[in-house]
Amino acid sequence: MDLSLLLAIALLVGLFFWLRRYQARGRARTRGYRRSTTAPSSKQSVNNQTKRELLRLVGGNREVAERLVDQVQLRNPNHSEQWCWEKAIYDIQRDRYRS
Repeated sequence: MDLSLLLAIALLVGLFFWLRRYQARGRARTRGYRRSTTAPSSKQSVNNQTKRELLRLVGGNREVAERLVDQVQLRNPNHSEQWCWEKAIYDIQRDRYRS
């Protein structure tokens, strides 16, 4: 076989394995975050009134509310989910009424 063909194949194989490793590392971070900060029972421990309040503040957009809570959890991994929902509410109110 031609040397340039062998080098091209080696380059493609190397690129393939590098991409697989890069993607696996990103997925591992996401899975690790979910496992370490969210216990199965903690989803149920959030007060419904707290959920309704955050949803009201974001105009009923559940995705926005959950994204805000996820961001709070990333910054404060040792706190309960109830605390994270309350912190998201506090942050919105603080930013909304800041003068």
